[in-house]
Amino acid sequence: MSFSGEVREELAGCTDTARHCRIAFLGAVLHSCGECTGGLVRIRTENRYAADACESCLERTMPGSSERETETVEGKLPVYCIRVKNHPDSLQLMEAVRMEGAYPDGSFRDFVVDRLLLQKLCCRKAYLRGIFLLTGSVSNPEKSYHLELVCPDLEEADLIVWLMQSLGFDPRVIGRQNHQVVYLKEGGQISDFLGAIGATNSLMKLENARIVRDIAGTVNRRVNCETANLMRTVDASVRQIRDIQYLKDRGELGKLPESLRAAAELRLKYPDATLRELSEASIPPVGKSGFNHRLMRLSSLAERLRSEER
Repeated sequence: MSFSGEVREELAGCTDTARHCRIAFLGAVLHSCGECTGGLVRIRTENRYAADACESCLERTMPGSSERETETVEGKLPVYCIRVKNHPDSLQLMEAVRMEGAYPDGSFRDFVVDRLLLQKLCCRKAYLRGIFLLTGSVSNPEKSYHLELVCPDLEEADLIVWLMQSLGFDPRVIGRQNHQVVYLKEGGQISDFLGAIGATNSLMKLENARIVRDIAGTVNRRVNCETANLMRTVDASVRQIRDIQYLKDRGELGKLPESLRAAAELRLKYPDATLRELSEASIPPVGKSGFNHRLMRLSSLAERLRSEER
């Protein structure tokens, strides 16, 4: 199962104790996949977890008012249909979510939910949980950080952005084909969002993945840094040995001051040693910068002699 599937499965098991939160949740469901035919409200979705959550929420809010069917067509995913059984209950549900008379044909797909339903923070979280169940997705945190909610139009996207901002998030919106996508890209915000809509187990899994990724990133950066330093040390050593060998082949080392000659002999004797190790091996010991200065003088002398030979 994908990480998105795990989140939906967890959210389907969430239950709101307050009726106003259940109404907000049902408002999100009806807006996303609700319809009204012959005065009866139906909710149709291919998402089994959303269907489970909606059926449970309806039963708690309006006991005995709904029934569930599964429509199957060969070669296609099953469609779960939750139908409110009579007109009075349908009317009561539409009035509760403030969607009555949205369109002459009873369609709710392009109708933005009344914000009066979303005055409480808990109701906003319940609404966002419903939207995520039906249109949301989140990437595998072991690979990347990306959470998105798909909206049919800019008006709905504006509502989602407003809800998320009221909870402290910083969402972005992008157009994709005929839809608007509200998304988060930062791992910490995605983690907090999952916690806000009730997916606490998924939150912990994401946080564990973030820790592993952060540690791996730190280790990689440290290894890369140490490797780069080692390569610089090796390159410098090769150049220094080449210059000293050049001076030695031309009999120039014997003409040098004792300090420079001793530095040259140490570098030739210990080609893999670091500057610190060479400086400590000097007699008497000198500082790292002092020993490096001596090697630089040797290289400068070698370069000057090469120039004279050209």
